[in-house]
Amino acid sequence: MNDEDSVNELIATLRPDSLTEEAHRRRRSADLAQAFQTPRAPHHTRRFPMPQRRPLYLITGTAVAGLAAAAIIVPQVFSGDSSPHAISAGESRSGVGGVGGEAFRDTETSTTTVNTRTVLLAAAKVSTEEPAGSGKFWYSRVRTTQLVRVAPDEYAAKIKKLLAEQDAKKEELKNKPDELNAAMKEFDKKVHELKTTRLPYAASRSETTDTWRSLGGAAGRRVTGLDMKIAFATPADEAKWKQAGSPRLADDPSGSRETLPTGVVSIDNPSLTWSNVAKLPTDKQGLKDRLLSLHKKSPASGRKQLADYLWQTGADLLTAPITPGTRAALYQVLADSASGLKSSTGVTDALGRTGVALDTTGPDDAGEAGRITYRLIFDDKTGKALELDVIEAGTPMPLLQQTFETTGYVDALGDTPAQ
Repeated sequence: MNDEDSVNELIATLRPDSLTEEAHRRRRSADLAQAFQTPRAPHHTRRFPMPQRRPLYLITGTAVAGLAAAAIIVPQVFSGDSSPHAISAGESRSGVGGVGGEAFRDTETSTTTVNTRTVLLAAAKVSTEEPAGSGKFWYSRVRTTQLVRVAPDEYAAKIKKLLAEQDAKKEELKNKPDELNAAMKEFDKKVHELKTTRLPYAASRSETTDTWRSLGGAAGRRVTGLDMKIAFATPADEAKWKQAGSPRLADDPSGSRETLPTGVVSIDNPSLTWSNVAKLPTDKQGLKDRLLSLHKKSPASGRKQLADYLWQTGADLLTAPITPGTRAALYQVLADSASGLKSSTGVTDALGRTGVALDTTGPDDAGEAGRITYRLIFDDKTGKALELDVIEAGTPMPLLQQTFETTGYVDALGDTPAQ
């Protein structure tokens, strides 16, 4: 069976209604102020996929350029006094954490593993049938859920204690450079352990970000901290939290923060901006040549294999305002570098939308291979990205999740795409 036959067969299986339709350890005291920052996202970068090196934990920004492993679960609600509430025993476990107060989805889902190349070529085919859009801004609403790594007040108290000990040690050993150097290394180790040790209960922090990125040089807008919620994995986790004195698990969620978005789409490609990605080639060879050229110029070219670079850049582009032709060409390019990826159909995202998941694995913080799974879920009806997940083997929830609730073109700040 040739590729065209495989694609047609897969499309028929997936859609019988046819094609009619969206840092390793931080350096210790280079900046002691960083030690006081609550580590909302630890040491996996938010990259998808990155099997050749340890993942470093995420900070929300560009689409994939930072997708991290910080354990997450579903958000529930903050009460008026900012105390988080847990999932009750009777609540649904059918969704994926992060949206609408639903609990984490069960692992027993109706998924089917399929040929990855065929899936990507099918995505290329449906992408060509999507209408092109236009507008002055690219709008996105993204729900990000990640592990609560520390209780902020407890963390700050412990850090202050360590800093006081460090100051005393500096004074004590100021004339003994070798001993002082060893003491500073020990301080470094303690700070790292404090930042990376998980709480004795599983909790997550979720928030929504609305972003308007200018496509023509005007000022954009990003509003963060919307609908912030804390949730626990199970009632037992909530009980452990209460036993620990019900410590505050997140900064005050009241209000939102408004900032200007960055202009770069992908941190591995400084020349790719939100205003020029729509001009990328729309044919497979043309896009492949452009990506190869970008890879040679990329800051990542010396430390990242081409296949990994293509996948990471591809995931970034799938959440950007590229044309349907470019998206189709991108899936074709990715199909040629699909070795090592697993694809599954019938996978649901946090909103309950069903799509196709592409998975690859990488090592955990300790370097154990295959412990971390990087997942991209996309809509097989449109080829558009739905969600990015980072999942650790043996845990009941993803480590981090970004759900792309709404994306599209608009003509004015504050507008949202018509649904």
